[in-house]
Amino acid sequence: MIRKKNVTFLVLLASLFLQFVYCQDLKADDPGVNEPDFVIPEYIQPCSRSDPKLEICVSKMLNHLKPYLVKGIPELELPSIEPLTIPKLGMENGQGPVKVSALFSNITCVGAGNYNITKVRVDFNSLRIDLHLTIPKVELQGRYEVAGNVLLFPIKSQGDFWALFGDVTAVARAQGDVEIREGVRYMRITKLLIDFSLNRARFRINDELNGNNVIGQAMNQFLNQNAKEIIEEMRPAASSSIAKHFLSFINTGFTKIPLKVWLRDA
Repeated sequence: MIRKKNVTFLVLLASLFLQFVYCQDLKADDPGVNEPDFVIPEYIQPCSRSDPKLEICVSKMLNHLKPYLVKGIPELELPSIEPLTIPKLGMENGQGPVKVSALFSNITCVGAGNYNITKVRVDFNSLRIDLHLTIPKVELQGRYEVAGNVLLFPIKSQGDFWALFGDVTAVARAQGDVEIREGVRYMRITKLLIDFSLNRARFRINDELNGNNVIGQAMNQFLNQNAKEIIEEMRPAASSSIAKHFLSFINTGFTKIPLKVWLRDA
């Protein structure tokens, strides 16, 4: 039989435990109680969670950021996106008629700075942001290495490449999480999914491996005649590789901007 003193002690212990949990939850729910009033940098056009037109505000904020991204933002360690330099993009497609492993390096991309945000969906309770954007034209050049099979034909090639993509539409779906450093909240993107479509595409490669200009010309002709089909086959692999690169790029800047700077009532 449990004595009254023991019951009282257990109730008191449970009460203290619940108070402890409550205090811990309060601390987790409101970690920014010591956050100062931050100076808003000129490249940030902040929004408020309570804004009934929040998604429009976020769209304007991202478009406002564009000229600063074009120049680069040194204090965030963000390089210029015009041109955008990508050290390496690797992709592999093991299914369908285009089964290739490709590595692109020393990539220079011109046109990314002309992006336009057309639609935004946000849920700051779950830290989810969906962006729809368009880019009129993107021009790429760099080095390539590719090996595999295209329509049952074996292919192995390397050299310089050039590509032009027109009327690009893309959707980026980002999932974030809040991290706290020295009492200040920051948002880190933990997952980024990208999908895209192209209306126009042109390719030119300078094959250095086969030492036969006729082969290079035939490959260029084949690429341009079948551009739509090749891009569609490689799209999942390309989307994954592009998302991996931009996840790192976005977090380089995002994790240096306090959450309260761009979301005032966070």
